Amino acid sequence: MYRIATFLLFTIMTANLLCQSSDIIIGTVIIEGNHHTKNKVILREMDLTTGDTIPLQDISNSLEKDRLRILGTGLFNYVSINLKNYNPETYTTDISITIEENWYLFPVPIFELADRNFSVWWQEQNKSLNRVNYGFRLSHYNFTGNRDPLKLKIHFGYTRKYELNYQYPYLAMDNKLGFGGSIFYSERREIGYKTVGNKTLFAQTDDERKLLSRFRIGPELKYRPNTYDFHALRVEYHNNKIDQFVAENLNSEYFLNGKLGIQFFYLEYDFNHDKRPYTTYPLSGHLIFGNIKKEGLGVFGDFDNLSITAGIEKHFPIIENKLSISTRNKAKTNIIRKAVSFANNTGLGYGTDIVTGYDLYVMDGTDYGISMNAIKYVLYDNNLNTAKWMPRQFRKMNLSLFLRFNIDLAYVNENRYTATNSLNNRIIYGYGPALDMILFNNFLFSFEYSFNDIGERGLYLSNAISF
Repeated sequence: MYRIATFLLFTIMTANLLCQSSDIIIGTVIIEGNHHTKNKVILREMDLTTGDTIPLQDISNSLEKDRLRILGTGLFNYVSINLKNYNPETYTTDISITIEENWYLFPVPIFELADRNFSVWWQEQNKSLNRVNYGFRLSHYNFTGNRDPLKLKIHFGYTRKYELNYQYPYLAMDNKLGFGGSIFYSERREIGYKTVGNKTLFAQTDDERKLLSRFRIGPELKYRPNTYDFHALRVEYHNNKIDQFVAENLNSEYFLNGKLGIQFFYLEYDFNHDKRPYTTYPLSGHLIFGNIKKEGLGVFGDFDNLSITAGIEKHFPIIENKLSISTRNKAKTNIIRKAVSFANNTGLGYGTDIVTGYDLYVMDGTDYGISMNAIKYVLYDNNLNTAKWMPRQFRKMNLSLFLRFNIDLAYVNENRYTATNSLNNRIIYGYGPALDMILFNNFLFSFEYSFNDIGERGLYLSNAISF
């Protein structure tokens, strides 16, 4: 719709202006449809603002980038941007933004897997319902309308967990400074105590005693000086404990030297320079990111580590909004080369740092590098109308389907925990096709059929949410 309006504007201006002017001045930005979300949240994602002067030939591309960035917040089902109220005497035009908000409040029961991903639970843990968490989760992804997520989680089952997290991005300094904080406690009666064959071994006792407890609490400051740059500084206190059975019978190096607990403060700094127009599933733009983390600030002496993580992500559009080539390269190293306990020695295989075809494996290590590369093709992207009796936020559903082909490789350096873990200290790689599905611009489901360099193949499922 916005492309049609832009084309008509071009026609009118060409007829009226001829060669008099090739620039256009932005007047008022009009926002409609945001019943809960504050205007400043939407305006914060835009390059164009009131008073800007922009070459006429650039207006269409700039509007599309702003539309995708607003959509990429995950707060809206639908975003449309049009030009209106053109004044040929002053060469000014207003921008009209129409949005449809997502559903923000999710008070839902919890029924989730305790393992790293669905494939591990399905194949390695024999689909055991004992490895399921259940409970209650209250998540509001736009609590006061300021893109401020509030999350409360209480669940039992395999892991008992209590968690409260809140982030408010618009505190001071002309909406550039924000704050947040979290508190977390969990306990487990089954513990992953060692990595053998690059797979985590688990154990529990006959009396089902608590084998592991974790507690953390801390504040966070966020600074966003412009549309593209994000800074975060957080301080946390950690206190983790294991039962004596773990240190004496399973792994004395779980916290090093047979210790039953570890507590420490850590200071962490994050930086992101993000010029991806649509962050949920990027097809263009780039991201530069870095992290510096100091674990152990000299208060308790239980842990002393300094690590640096950095990377770059780049998306090369071959056919605009249809076909692109993507690459994401990331590296991490420990600057302090002291021995690290098993519990604090995670590398690849966790979160999103998974090499294609190695979903069932972990590569623990102090240093690693990973290169994730893909060709992406848009199969389908449309807004579907649902039933009129549905809540307003669900009457329009965005559905996107993507075909993807991956080629990943990685290297993990580890000098301490090397016995049987043959995937460490060598290059590994994997490849294969995938089908990705996005619902409501937030919920991502992936179906991958992957191959790896040790001759394995398989179908792997995963899901994520962009909030």
